[in-house]
Amino acid sequence: MKRIALFILLSSCFALHSYSQDFAYEFAKADGTIVPDGSVVTITTAEDAGDGSGDIFMDAALYAKNVDGDADDLLRIAYEVQTMESGDMQICFPSACKNINSVSSGTTNPGKLNGERHSIATEWFPMEYGRCTAKLSLQTVVKTIGNNYEVIDDGPTITLNFVYSDPASVRSSSVSVATPVAYYSLSGQRISGRPHGIVMVRLSDGRVVKRVIR
Repeated sequence: MKRIALFILLSSCFALHSYSQDFAYEFAKADGTIVPDGSVVTITTAEDAGDGSGDIFMDAALYAKNVDGDADDLLRIAYEVQTMESGDMQICFPSACKNINSVSSGTTNPGKLNGERHSIATEWFPMEYGRCTAKLSLQTVVKTIGNNYEVIDDGPTITLNFVYSDPASVRSSSVSVATPVAYYSLSGQRISGRPHGIVMVRLSDGRVVKRVIR
């Protein structure tokens, strides 16, 4: 009897921490193709920021996709940066930006998807040749006391493997000049006027980049 009870307890714990197949959201490519749970996505193409700064970035080019048309949850990304050999990474999902400059873990601020697919806006800004590896998981949450959130369900997990190395190609941006349209603090709060210091800048082509403004 004790063995049966222990088996049931262990099975229940596993079910609570495993990825639910009924989860309403999936990682997807730009064409809507689902990226399966547990996938490792390797990114080797770098791109010029195209704003005259000379910055290089590598875009995961992935989306969060609502596979249940009736779902209307608060959604966030839980991240675990496992390797970052230079530069920093940012995740602007669903709206506020999270800037990460070291091996660490955390979550983005929750929000609702805008439409069926919403870019996870995850980019690495390398300063030199090297690698950045990060594990991302989708979570649905509910707001509790204050600004705290409780996880309702854990969704799929993928690993992003950014590799910036010679002969990695560096593409020129298709936008010749992208102009700032909004400024945000590193915590994701919008700033009025033109700020000073290290901030996140949303450009006219939709990208969000980190800048030092003097």
